[in-house]
Amino acid sequence: MKIFDASSIVCLLREANFPKAFEICKKHGYDLSVTKQVYEELEKNPETFRLFKVCKGFSVIDNVDEQCLSKISKRYPWLHEGEISVICAGIEKEQSGDSYRCIIDERARQLKSKYGIKVNGTIGLLLWQKEKLNELTSVECNEIYNSIKCSSFWIKEDILKELLR
Repeated sequence: MKIFDASSIVCLLREANFPKAFEICKKHGYDLSVTKQVYEELEKNPETFRLFKVCKGFSVIDNVDEQCLSKISKRYPWLHEGEISVICAGIEKEQSGDSYRCIIDERARQLKSKYGIKVNGTIGLLLWQKEKLNELTSVECNEIYNSIKCSSFWIKEDILKELLR
């Protein structure tokens, strides 16, 4: 299972214009999910939500532990509700022994070792698809790099350049 935060979905659908990343995950047997909180964030932007709805196969996790949400939001007030919900969903999956990976960017990714959850950023997901699954071509990686580089979406240059190696 891949549990996506809104920022990753925005990056892949709007900035990189690469919905194929979701199809690759499904092709290799991964379920795609968002939390209820992420779904509600996506709904707030009609253009993004329209693109998201075209991507079939996402389930919505609507039972994220409220105590976890409250605890993490108090401890890390700079995180938004969607990021917090993805972290809590990851904690629950980890504790239950389920196979999962949280796809989340920014500072929330730094909490992976604190909570012992499996996390990748958006570029990490794409690199996995390129290097481990052999699903992305160099041409696609160049196009993704250029699209993100020219967008308002910010990813550290050294991380983004990994797509070009």
